[in-house]
Amino acid sequence: MKLSDSYNIIKKSIVAFVPKYTPLQNKDDPPPVFPPIFGTGFIVKEDGLIATNDHVVKAIPKLFKPPDAPEKDWPLIPILFKLTEKGMLEIPLQVTGAFRIAQFNPEPAYYGPKIPDIAFVHVKVKGLPALDLDVSTPLEEGLQVATAGFPMGTEALTAPGWLHQLTPTLQRGIISAVLPFSCSSPHAFTINVMTQGGASGSPVFLPNTGRVIGVLYAGLNDIAQTFQKDVYKVPTNISYVVPSHFIANSLRNIESDPDFKLPEDTKSIHELIESSQIENRLRKSRKYEIKEVKPLTNLQRTIERLKLKNHPKTLKTDNTS
Repeated sequence: MKLSDSYNIIKKSIVAFVPKYTPLQNKDDPPPVFPPIFGTGFIVKEDGLIATNDHVVKAIPKLFKPPDAPEKDWPLIPILFKLTEKGMLEIPLQVTGAFRIAQFNPEPAYYGPKIPDIAFVHVKVKGLPALDLDVSTPLEEGLQVATAGFPMGTEALTAPGWLHQLTPTLQRGIISAVLPFSCSSPHAFTINVMTQGGASGSPVFLPNTGRVIGVLYAGLNDIAQTFQKDVYKVPTNISYVVPSHFIANSLRNIESDPDFKLPEDTKSIHELIESSQIENRLRKSRKYEIKEVKPLTNLQRTIERLKLKNHPKTLKTDNTS
């Protein structure tokens, strides 16, 4: 399989996380052409489960929320893009909750973070195009890999004055190092791809199979100084990835969680696309403009009182390696 073929599989399952509400400094200011993307995710279960980073999910309570917004309202929208004959369709997905790792029991010789930087956002839709996880391919230095997401958020999608791109950005590289060393269940690995904010949660996959071997979660920065002694960060092409075996172990716990079951009135993704009840928007050309800023969707499901700082859904996962 060529990279272009595997990418056609991958990009159909990549999701951009954007704030539901965008505060304007001045009421006369024009709204943004597109909400700022603060993270990437990818579909791992057709029943509405999106994998991303834990630090992306922890950023949700910090998003702006109007005082009159419903208390049970999640202040983010995962957006799935679908190319049609008429243009690029933006499909807003309704968030019902989030799964985070509550307890992690690694083996004695573990050198990674206290909690793997993975989490999951649950949306009310079924029939989503889920990606396959690869937990069997040996992760070795020099292995060809690729990743796709939204580095720099919407900044990478824009040219001066207009929004020109409504697709993820594809990058290719190799595994630079396996941490702590090449083995069946490494704690992490690095790839020689530069990453920026917004790319967090991007899938890292094998170009020849299109199967996901990990999720991007951090980049290594160098420190430099200007002549005025100001310190600033310089991105490098060393990025860190959580291996897929952590995701697979977590999914086994999520599938047994009663909260994972979607309500009976859940629509399929095809019904969502065809439904006239949601405000899908077509991007036909650079002359497209937003007439007003308002939520693209509202939560309809009655759920328990949300305390976003604690997150209503958690899971327990054990490292079985």
